[in-house]
Amino acid sequence: MKKKRLCVLILTLTMVLGVLSPGAGATALIARNENVSDGCLPLKGNLHLLPATGLAGWSADSEALASLVQFVSESIDESHESYIPPEDRIAVFDFDGTLYGERFPTSFNLWFNGWRALHCEDYDAPERLKVYAAQKEAQLLYGTEFRILDTDAQMLFNGSGLFEGLTREEYTALVRRFKELPVWGFEGMTYGEGYFQPMLSLVRYLHENGYSIYICSGSDRDATRVMTEGTLDQYIPADHVIGTDFLYKASGQGDRNGSAYTMGKDEKLIISGCSDERTVKTNKAIAMQREIGKHPVLAFGNSSGDFSMADYALQNTQYGGQAYMLLCDDTERDYGDAEAAANFAARCEASGYHTVSMRDDFLTIYGEQVHKSDHPAPDFSDGEAAAAA
Repeated sequence: MKKKRLCVLILTLTMVLGVLSPGAGATALIARNENVSDGCLPLKGNLHLLPATGLAGWSADSEALASLVQFVSESIDESHESYIPPEDRIAVFDFDGTLYGERFPTSFNLWFNGWRALHCEDYDAPERLKVYAAQKEAQLLYGTEFRILDTDAQMLFNGSGLFEGLTREEYTALVRRFKELPVWGFEGMTYGEGYFQPMLSLVRYLHENGYSIYICSGSDRDATRVMTEGTLDQYIPADHVIGTDFLYKASGQGDRNGSAYTMGKDEKLIISGCSDERTVKTNKAIAMQREIGKHPVLAFGNSSGDFSMADYALQNTQYGGQAYMLLCDDTERDYGDAEAAANFAARCEASGYHTVSMRDDFLTIYGEQVHKSDHPAPDFSDGEAAAAA
């Protein structure tokens, strides 16, 4: 094991010093500790850089990083047997827990829906959804026992029940309001800023090396698109975001089938429901086949719900693929669970996936100015509704 770690360290340092050229399209040497925001990804704080790659916030002795940099370096080197042409350089990322935190106190989509049901000052949710949301919130914040008695309310809450009748523009405005709220459990960060800084630098690194990057998430596609605005959208455009879809209809369509109804010039599309098939597990592989039409060569996730996506990348027989799984094992800078992470790591190793330890491989998580708080009561007020009153 010591020899393996030494080899990995030597390989990484060799890449850092530029002895192994990462090929065309790679970034130039960057001095360590230089601020790299430069109008691109809004990386927070004075993050450590790995020269020759521009990767910020990663530990120099990360085995996962070394394997990834080697894979990318070979994939862009036309003289190497592992060269991959740009059109086939496809990387796919899960969102919650992979690019973006899901411990404040849960996935953004679930917490956003709870905010809409209970704390959106200019909206009165259906009573049954308020009841469900209040019970769910108490469970998440205080560990209150929650037995689901109204399964229909659960489906509506997790689906479109809080948004039906809204246009896409109106829904987008709500997500943008939510992004401005301070996150639960941390100081110095809003929900729009809750990204893992090392993963942001990784997205940028892949993009600069000619990779097409996709998000494949179980969260609502429209919400995920808004969440990436100003952070990832210059590298992952809206049409590269895959997720669970709302159903839409024309505002005057009523119960008529869309194939038998012609939308009027003054009509708008409104949310009318949600797909019964969430983009998780096998549905991730199905969605990639439907929307990309190719196997990715790189896949990044953080749960067993991402295993099908990972295996779909490993099935790339033309170029070979690699899969990476994040371990939420940092209990100092995040609300990790070391025991659960160790069990998950064993499953990943058995499946042939690389693992990324947030505790050991990340020099920072959310940026140096972000700190855990003492579980304060969340501040849900966004001020917008009050200002409009």
